[in-house]
Amino acid sequence: MLKKKELNLSFNTKRNRNIITPCCKSHNKDGKFATYKNLPPVYGYCHSCGIATLPPTRYTDESGNEFIWNDNTKKMEPTVTNLYDGDVIQMYDNVQSMCVTVHDKPSTKQQFIDFKIVNLFYKNSNENNLLLYLRKQFGNTKTDLVKAMYYIGTTKDSGTVFWSINKNNQPQKAKVSYYKPNGKRTTYFKVPYKNEDGYYSCLFGEHLLDIPENKNKAVILVESEKTAIACAMHYPEYVWLAYGGITALTNDKIQVLKGRKVILIPDMSEKAVEIMNKKLIEFETIEIDAKVWDLTSGKTDEALKEQGWYNCDLEDVLSTTSS
Repeated sequence: MLKKKELNLSFNTKRNRNIITPCCKSHNKDGKFATYKNLPPVYGYCHSCGIATLPPTRYTDESGNEFIWNDNTKKMEPTVTNLYDGDVIQMYDNVQSMCVTVHDKPSTKQQFIDFKIVNLFYKNSNENNLLLYLRKQFGNTKTDLVKAMYYIGTTKDSGTVFWSINKNNQPQKAKVSYYKPNGKRTTYFKVPYKNEDGYYSCLFGEHLLDIPENKNKAVILVESEKTAIACAMHYPEYVWLAYGGITALTNDKIQVLKGRKVILIPDMSEKAVEIMNKKLIEFETIEIDAKVWDLTSGKTDEALKEQGWYNCDLEDVLSTTSS
């Protein structure tokens, strides 16, 4: 018998004025959105619209194991607590609007994750749906290679762990995504190590840059970790990195690319292409030879939607042409 775990909510005395409120989607300059203690800043009460944004309800069994309702599978599933105490499932579509902050620069000293934890999830024999899908598409040899290259891990509830490991081989952050058997991503993911605790992301795959055989290779930046992994199997003559989101390619992250030739391949939308074209100025400033490969070929969002390509990426193109 599962019992509901009661939340003891109390407000932080200091208002976070650097967030976009999850309810009104407005900047919290006036401090009307009050966040809760010991919870991510996406949760709180808005004194402007009167809406309380609360974390998913947790339930415990007789042994103390925690469960959460998965709206995607329509059943109770165990939470992943061994990566980070208090991690939460969030809706992917909401996270960009809920987690945007004004300042790029870290406010807490950078922390690193013990590599033993990375290996713990990498060596999990019960592989996640993404790895099983890749094995069907590319075979075991290529999949084993990219699994080892990127240290792709699997959680107890079959989530795919993408580790942000820097050029000094220090794990900085993790993102847990969930995939269907057909390789398509669900709307759920977790970010178990938090910015507010000093865990900031770097480019996914950054640790591959200084490997001797990669030093003279051109670098290709894509948005999705899955795309970087799949494209590394298609075109191993390049170093494939991912920046993890349409607005996630910060100036701090690209510093490691100084002196490299870089190709940026944004997802297929007018906004994504516009953002990457504007980024070229930052790349040029720090002596990075960068170019944008526009997969839209100048098509509008309306045209892309009509053709079924809106928000697709290079991996979608390659999987379509090879099928």
